[in-house]
Amino acid sequence: MGQAIQAQCKQSDLKAVDFHSQEKDLNNISAVIDFSSPDGFIACANYCIENSIPLISGTTGLSDEHLEIVSTAKKSIPILLASNMSLGIANLKSSIEQYLLSISAPSKCQIIEIHHTNKKDSPSGTAIEIQSFLKNLPGSKIDGPIEVQSHRIGDIFGIHRIVFKNVEGVTTFQHIANSRNVFARGALQAAKWIPAQEIGEYSFADFLNKKL
Repeated sequence: MGQAIQAQCKQSDLKAVDFHSQEKDLNNISAVIDFSSPDGFIACANYCIENSIPLISGTTGLSDEHLEIVSTAKKSIPILLASNMSLGIANLKSSIEQYLLSISAPSKCQIIEIHHTNKKDSPSGTAIEIQSFLKNLPGSKIDGPIEVQSHRIGDIFGIHRIVFKNVEGVTTFQHIANSRNVFARGALQAAKWIPAQEIGEYSFADFLNKKL
């Protein structure tokens, strides 16, 4: 993700510096973007807390220990957590919501996520987020538990397929990411937005709702 973010910066007026670089100038840092690992998240969060810098994190696989750090961070800095920073996923969720509110027949739901073989967390953070979104959607017609299937194949950046089955038929929603650029662009847009926000915790939906 670091390379994708650097590449996107070259196409804009933004500049990105590696977190581990000795050339960091606190006076010129508007936000930290973290797409690392759970351990890397701890280092980024503590750095941001100590230096009062807003944090954007797309790191997944966070435990209760990491969420405690989030609770601490949101008391002193703006922090945005999102397992997926793609506008496409946001639109996917909006389309699913409209569909579920429009149907009358109860539906079984299955989420299928496919990623490259080097992805460590399973299910993906995005699949978990979509599952939570569906569970908490008022007025939906989902019947029974929401099954999540995970597959690790080749070098696939990310496929999320949501399938609804009822007596009327089968309806499928799907998002395919062809590169990391879509996530990098979303993270950079959020990084431009978050310095002006109040101290607290934000989601990517918060950013989109205020941006669009």
